[in-house]
Amino acid sequence: MLFNQLSKDNQNRAIADMRDSEDYADYDWYEADNYDFEAILNIIGYYEIVTYFTGFWSQGDGASFEARYNYEKGSVQKLKEYAPQDQELHRIAQELKNIQAKACYDLEASITTSGNYCHEMTMQCECSSRRGNIKDDTAQGYEDEVLELSRDLAIWYYKKLNDTYDYLMSDEAVAEHIIANELEFDYED
Repeated sequence: MLFNQLSKDNQNRAIADMRDSEDYADYDWYEADNYDFEAILNIIGYYEIVTYFTGFWSQGDGASFEARYNYEKGSVQKLKEYAPQDQELHRIAQELKNIQAKACYDLEASITTSGNYCHEMTMQCECSSRRGNIKDDTAQGYEDEVLELSRDLAIWYYKKLNDTYDYLMSDEAVAEHIIANELEFDYED
């Protein structure tokens, strides 16, 4: 029987069975979020980006990324146009711009990860002068601030992934999948 022909109890059973099936969500469901996150990072001035995440059920789960970072002129305004409602992203972009202003827009950073986990605390940062307008030890003085903002971006990314995953596993999304694919069930009423 099709989903809509099942009793309410069997619809709930079908949803639970589908959610637990190896066939459900057996694709790269996170690709759209990853694409969006990389676009946001590019706008802010990150490039050569590699993202990581694990989730959503164990200690040590989270998201992180590796990238290079330079100031991107107009990044705050471009980000507000790209994500007009996201105050957290606006804050991060503005704080990165403020750091760059203090460093004469000459700060370059390398964000790396280490360890066996993927959360934001696995990220490290090394800053240097891009054009030699500031001393490297001055640039290195901004490492903690740039690292903290990069970690904030990783936290933002993980929340977005978690929200997408929670929706994907919701009764509503599973039922939509079943109906859209015209799946049939042979449950006894």
